[in-house]
Amino acid sequence: MSWVVVFLALFALIALFGLVNYWGYRRIEKAQQAWFRQMLGDGVDLETFLQSAPFEYRPLKGSKAYGILDKRTGEEVYRVRTPEEAEAWIVTHTLAERGQLPLASGEPRR
Repeated sequence: MSWVVVFLALFALIALFGLVNYWGYRRIEKAQQAWFRQMLGDGVDLETFLQSAPFEYRPLKGSKAYGILDKRTGEEVYRVRTPEEAEAWIVTHTLAERGQLPLASGEPRR
């Protein structure tokens, strides 16, 4: 009988840690989406924006990092650890090149 209690306690702990991890992931995901909406403005799809941007990212061979390439020259211009960081870098630098970075109040520049 005691092994059943131990098993159920361990199962409950594992489930609790999984739930906390999932909630943390969802919180981060929502914050990233809000940041992209703030930077791009309403009605702009991230995937469409990334396709039209002058930069792209690809996984580096033999590494867990991603290289950001300038589509115009084909040169690697920056390296990041995750695809999310690459997308944020591309959005920020593309908007900076276009002179469309949001103002401090959070309103996109038109």
